[in-house]
Amino acid sequence: MSKKLTEIHENVSPDHYDTGIKNNIFQRVWHFTRFRALSKMTEPVDGTILDIGCHSGLCTEKIMSWTHPREVYGIDISPTAIEKAKRRIKAGKFVIGDAQDLPYEGDFFDAIFCLEMLEHVDFPEQVLSQIHRVVKKGKCALILIPTDNLLFRTIWFLWNIRHPVWKHVHVQSFKEEVLEKMAEEAGFKVERVEKFNFGMLKIVKLIKP
Repeated sequence: MSKKLTEIHENVSPDHYDTGIKNNIFQRVWHFTRFRALSKMTEPVDGTILDIGCHSGLCTEKIMSWTHPREVYGIDISPTAIEKAKRRIKAGKFVIGDAQDLPYEGDFFDAIFCLEMLEHVDFPEQVLSQIHRVVKKGKCALILIPTDNLLFRTIWFLWNIRHPVWKHVHVQSFKEEVLEKMAEEAGFKVERVEKFNFGMLKIVKLIKP
């Protein structure tokens, strides 16, 4: 992760999502639909999960309620967000780190979640390669990305006029089947793809053969 992107993300308050959901109707609806769509794509995990780009642990908490894992890990580049995640989920194992170089052994996790994060990294293919390395054979990774369709780009532009905290952090675009092809090149099998929020978001479920 470049120094510039790290600094930008550290400027985002660890309370950003909690405050937005509480005080902003648009964010509340946006995240509700995200959680609903994601919950339909998950299943119980009898083992260990990893949330990549976990930020303050808000979504990690949701993932835990859907999967009921034995252990939960989280990684994010923001030290302040990781500190909040540790306070929120005391049993979790949260670390500051770069998803492009995950600090875990190979074939370690029973499920991995990477939610609206790949568009923020310099080398998403490297992140997918790392995910493939650390997830167990036969297990899954759930990736959530914006599709960058016209509606999303319009809303994102207008949103950043009033809320510039995320301005310039989307450094990748995953139009059409870019992510699916990238995942297959990393060694994954694409099991399921679902779009929602008027096609603005897409969940891709990957299996390590």
